[in-house]
Amino acid sequence: MVPWPLIAESLRRPQVGANPHKLSPRIAEDPRRAAVGVILWGDARGARKVVVVQRGFGAPQHPGEIAFPGGMVEPGDRDLPATARREVAEELGLTEGLWELGCFPDGIAKARVRFTPVFFRWEAPEPGFTLDRELERVLMLPLAPLLDAPWTFERFERYGLPLEVPRLELAMDGWEAPLWGATAFVLKAWLDVLREVA
Repeated sequence: MVPWPLIAESLRRPQVGANPHKLSPRIAEDPRRAAVGVILWGDARGARKVVVVQRGFGAPQHPGEIAFPGGMVEPGDRDLPATARREVAEELGLTEGLWELGCFPDGIAKARVRFTPVFFRWEAPEPGFTLDRELERVLMLPLAPLLDAPWTFERFERYGLPLEVPRLELAMDGWEAPLWGATAFVLKAWLDVLREVA
């Protein structure tokens, strides 16, 4: 379990750094914006798990990949947290009990879109989901083991910029898949800050 005050500090600390709104050195080539919901599930004492999804293998965007629920800003969204909240409702059926904790610096998805990770606190006693048809499954990853997980790094060049992207092999109940790309980049960066403030 990770106490909520530590999570609040992990979201505050990057905002006073040199690049408070930018996590990746890449420049977004698409002017559109997106947001993802980073849902931390727990109780009054703290967070126990983080919610991620596996996209369906026939999904038009990022098929089969592990990701945070999220998507592009739509005209009716008043701000980026509203985009994240709408996407969480559409993809997971969660419309109540989400407390907005704050935002983490923006990442760049491989679709070359800038996205904002919006963190939510969720204390439902019995977590339940209504999955969008484009999703394969929901995974609730225990937070404590992620802090000490055996992350590796993939190094490659994209659009002329050298990148080092974290990767974590997930295995649960006979099922295996890699957590990598923009989702892993954001999650690992946040866990690194969380470890510093703990």
